[in-house]
Amino acid sequence: GLVSHRRVHRRRRVRRHRRVRRRHRRRVCGRRCRFLKAHQARLRAMHIRRAWLARLRRSRALRRQLHLRRARMRRLLAHRRRMAAFLRRRRAIIAAQRARARRRHKPCFPAHAQVLLQDGQRKRMDELAHGDAVLTVGSDMTTAFKEVYFFGHRESEARAPFQCIKAGGKELCLSADHFLVASNSGLWADAFPLRAAHVSVGQTVWQHGEKTEGVKVEEVAEKWLTGLYNPYTLDNNLIVVDGLVASTHSSWFLESVVPSSMDWLPPSVYEARLPPAP
Repeated sequence: GLVSHRRVHRRRRVRRHRRVRRRHRRRVCGRRCRFLKAHQARLRAMHIRRAWLARLRRSRALRRQLHLRRARMRRLLAHRRRMAAFLRRRRAIIAAQRARARRRHKPCFPAHAQVLLQDGQRKRMDELAHGDAVLTVGSDMTTAFKEVYFFGHRESEARAPFQCIKAGGKELCLSADHFLVASNSGLWADAFPLRAAHVSVGQTVWQHGEKTEGVKVEEVAEKWLTGLYNPYTLDNNLIVVDGLVASTHSSWFLESVVPSSMDWLPPSVYEARLPPAP
């Protein structure tokens, strides 16, 4: 009975010891597992926070870049608006100055414009004198040399804007309100007086070389030139200046009441109003 009692007691002790060891192992493993789980959770949270901070920094950098880009674009647009407003004001000022210059300066030919004399010589406007016979063209396209009997004005030092019309290899410069002969169909029968300001590329003007013939306008440009001369010839014929046919008449008092579509009317009235001297 004693042996069996000891044996039972030993078994109980071994079992208890095993239970304690298992409990201890479970306790230690649980702690380790909980520690590992907590550590892994902390690592995940740290990685998540780092990724979030990185995204935040990137988003802040992107927002900063976007803000700078938008600010730069706003400054550029404001600068463009200021430049456009400045250019509009500048163009308006230049247009007003040119308009005042046109109103201030009398319509005429510049000093360097040349006419053909009866002796075959060419003479500049600033050298032309009363009594000089210059080449003119009649209403029936016949040419004749007529005397200059009157100057509307002669100003050698004045500087004014002129419309320079290129046609047939020749260039005629005259003030914007001076008349010349033009046609839309290219026929002399349809020709009419037209202010130089209303001449456009493609219209027909007349030149005098070996004969009087129509040529197409190639270019119209504005230039500032010296001299203001407006000679009148006997019989109020058309005068040939720099090889192109122009009128001796310019705007006077009818242009303010006559529309631009009736530019042909004032010269005929001026001819009746200002007949040549006997």
